[in-house]
Amino acid sequence: MRISKKIAFLVFTFAPLTQAAPLPTGTDLPGLVEKILPGVVNISTTTITTTEVFGMDEFLRLWGIPQEHKQTSLGSGFIIDSQGFILTNNHVVEHATQDASEVLVTLLDKRQFRAKIIGSDQKMDIALLQIRAKNQLAPSDLTPVPLGDSDHVRIAESVFAVGNPFGLQHTVTLGIISAKNRTIGQGPFDNFLQTDASINPGNSGGPLFNLKGEVVGINTVIFSRTGQSGGLGFAIPINEAKRLIPDLKQYGRVPRPWLGILGERMTPQLERYYDLPPTPGVLVYNLVENGPADRAGLRQGDIIVAVEASSVADNYDVERILAKLKPRPPGGTMRVKVKRGLRTLEFTVKLQELPRLDDLPKGII
Repeated sequence: MRISKKIAFLVFTFAPLTQAAPLPTGTDLPGLVEKILPGVVNISTTTITTTEVFGMDEFLRLWGIPQEHKQTSLGSGFIIDSQGFILTNNHVVEHATQDASEVLVTLLDKRQFRAKIIGSDQKMDIALLQIRAKNQLAPSDLTPVPLGDSDHVRIAESVFAVGNPFGLQHTVTLGIISAKNRTIGQGPFDNFLQTDASINPGNSGGPLFNLKGEVVGINTVIFSRTGQSGGLGFAIPINEAKRLIPDLKQYGRVPRPWLGILGERMTPQLERYYDLPPTPGVLVYNLVENGPADRAGLRQGDIIVAVEASSVADNYDVERILAKLKPRPPGGTMRVKVKRGLRTLEFTVKLQELPRLDDLPKGII
């Protein structure tokens, strides 16, 4: 579970208790939970890491000191169809690699299956897994959970979370939707549902249900000073995840276009430093050589004021607009308006997919 804010160093500190929301009259919550519990899974990953100490490898081998160590992580997920596809958070499985790690999925009936990572998206923090039985077919008797419509979730609506907090499998906690459309600084696509349903480490990737038994969110982040639930939990709206599933199945990722720039929100300090006129937008302070923006004619010092006719004020605005554009199939273009000195210029930039390279500068858009 991702935890924001400072975490206290006292291990035995308990978060304040939160009062469960009252249920609407006539709601059979125990009966509903019995139906959906088999669709929620425990996800554990084991990664083998190798410790290397310069000049000491022979010494460590001589004395039998192990250089390989196992690291484990724990999270939750939920089955979305009879083919064994499972949704979870990317940060639950992001360190897993095919040759050094394994991802195990445990069902309610204790059956265990190795899972294949079909696709993942770091920016949205979504991962799609699939489990297969020994005959390479989907396991029998899977219980997919229905996916709801998070756009119609209402503030103060009762919800409940299911997951594996601290390894305690299939724990159910009850609360309400405290707020919608929360931006908490996790990334360019922040649009969280906030809930006071108790969420703890191990709940990551687990479902947030409405009282129809439909998944409306994926539990992802908590704000806490203790590392435990303090009544501030955040879930990715399920509609955001549903839009990504086709790309994750087809490409193993979400193809997104890029400009190939390093930019920064314009501030009065930057305006004074670069002697620029007051202009809301994104200052281009570097470009990737032969990147889309470079090829289109943008320069260092340009101020991007609009992309596809939508005004932009910071990097996240640009990334959200780019996310709506598709670089596949290739051949598309986007319009970028910039301020260059006293002139306003418009460029046509060819859509190209953000390359998957480790040496790209952090913060590139």
